[in-house]
Amino acid sequence: MTSFSRRQVIQGAAAAAALSGAVAAVPAAAQRRRAAAGPPPGGDDWVHLRCAFKEMMLDGHKVRLRAYNDQIPGPPIVTRPGATLKIRLENGLPPMSPAGWNGDHNVPHRFDLTNLHLHGLDIKPHLFQPLGTSDPLAPMIAVETGGHQDYVFEIPNDHPPGLYWYHPHHHGSTVVQAVTGMAGTLIMRGPIDDVPQIRAARDIVLAIQDIGLFPSDNPADAGKNIWNYEPQQNAIWQTFTGIVTKYDPAQGKGVATNPPLNGGFTTGDYALRYYLLNGEPFFKEVHNPAAPPQPTPTQLPVQRIAMRPGEVVRFRMLNASSDNLMPIIVEDHDVHLIALDGVNFDSVRTVASVPLTGPAQMLLAPANRTEFLIKGNMRPGIYRVIQLAQNQQFLESAEKLICEIEIAGEAMDMGLPTALPPPTRYYPLIKPQDIERVRTLEFGGAFPGVANPYVGIDFLINNMQYQVEAIPTVVRLGDEEEWHLVVSGPHHGGTEGHPFHIHEVSFEVIKIGDAVQPPGTIMDTIWIPKDTEVVVRMRFLGWPGKTVFHCHILPHEDTGMMQNFLIVDPNGGGHH
Repeated sequence: MTSFSRRQVIQGAAAAAALSGAVAAVPAAAQRRRAAAGPPPGGDDWVHLRCAFKEMMLDGHKVRLRAYNDQIPGPPIVTRPGATLKIRLENGLPPMSPAGWNGDHNVPHRFDLTNLHLHGLDIKPHLFQPLGTSDPLAPMIAVETGGHQDYVFEIPNDHPPGLYWYHPHHHGSTVVQAVTGMAGTLIMRGPIDDVPQIRAARDIVLAIQDIGLFPSDNPADAGKNIWNYEPQQNAIWQTFTGIVTKYDPAQGKGVATNPPLNGGFTTGDYALRYYLLNGEPFFKEVHNPAAPPQPTPTQLPVQRIAMRPGEVVRFRMLNASSDNLMPIIVEDHDVHLIALDGVNFDSVRTVASVPLTGPAQMLLAPANRTEFLIKGNMRPGIYRVIQLAQNQQFLESAEKLICEIEIAGEAMDMGLPTALPPPTRYYPLIKPQDIERVRTLEFGGAFPGVANPYVGIDFLINNMQYQVEAIPTVVRLGDEEEWHLVVSGPHHGGTEGHPFHIHEVSFEVIKIGDAVQPPGTIMDTIWIPKDTEVVVRMRFLGWPGKTVFHCHILPHEDTGMMQNFLIVDPNGGGHH
């Protein structure tokens, strides 16, 4: 098994491109959506999402997860540029008492509260109340049990078509909901779908999720052998010891719970974790007390995709896992990349077949999407789609067989495209002389935690924890900026890489370390390896408003590695 190093992360990312060319002041009523769901809006043009618990069997285990519309992943949403997308989100999760929570939003809390983020879409800001607000003091949308929130979005006419996704984003409960099933795909149809060679290809979505579990501590589950992820308030599961602690302010430290608990909120490992492809488990990890950062891996049977020799198939892969970096290889096949994070290139980028030792043909941080074409090998056989092992994070990630491609049947000779319709929303690309401001964001932390003793570890951006009312960054609508994203060494708390994600806009990746990226590499999430600086450029388009950027390792985000920023209209409008 080959471990994927930091250098290979940078080289692989370059090769894949270069070879291819606290809110006490805000009234409580303003912070919560308590209204009963009532009758849904009329018409067939509304998307209805209802989140609730879902009990099911998973690899022989009885589990209680969270799901949209009783589906994992959630129901796919399809829309087009120029459309009006209308979504009603209803919260069917059982209520959770806030008793014991100290009011610090970076302490995981209220796992019953939820909201909705449409990840990667260039639409009006939708994390704070009311939708599109520019009020710096605006509270985060928090839909309570039995409540609902209606979202109405005008999709820009020039919005790039591609693969996007949706998931919860209430700070303090995001990861608990997402890592138990709450995520789904969103496909934007558009010009690239009309390219003849792409239109002729089958379109297969590969949605990857992780499910984190502990034996239930709920007294109602006694004797039922149920696994879930329903932490008690302030309960933290310690990866290194396997015990659950709660912070005691009088002692200034975490104290083991009495009686002992099986599980709690974790920023590291789980007692049991599964990786799913389109809802079916393909890989299992069990906590390893002898070597806590190295979960015990077990490969499970995988799905097999049938292709004919010479057939071209379009794959859309989503890494919706909460914290796993995935270097991907398709065995003995060239990968013809057409898009990253929903934004297609202006021409196909072909990454040649590589040995199973790497480097990766594609690198997917948590939240990344890639769209690619595969032309079936003329040699019939079974070929593997693999995540290479990597050690870029706190937990080592073993090699994983995701699925197989079986080449069989009568040969074909389907064509591959060359030119692709350019994503006009992002062209012309930003020139160095047009950059109006350069900013630096450094991702780091501290262990044991100083700013966040209840969790026991600090996750920081520019040495700051998330504050709901703070606006550290203000940008102007229409401005073009260059951001330097940095993860320094351990002396700055940079002990692992982090994926940077920004809401409402996408950026062009200019450099990863010393590796210059091909022009037009446009993404909304980018992996920043440890001891590395990533340079991106972005143009603030569309709407003013209060929104966020953050690390997309969800336990990091939920415990402080996020910041607000405000997009202001220099011609007026907005609050700030």
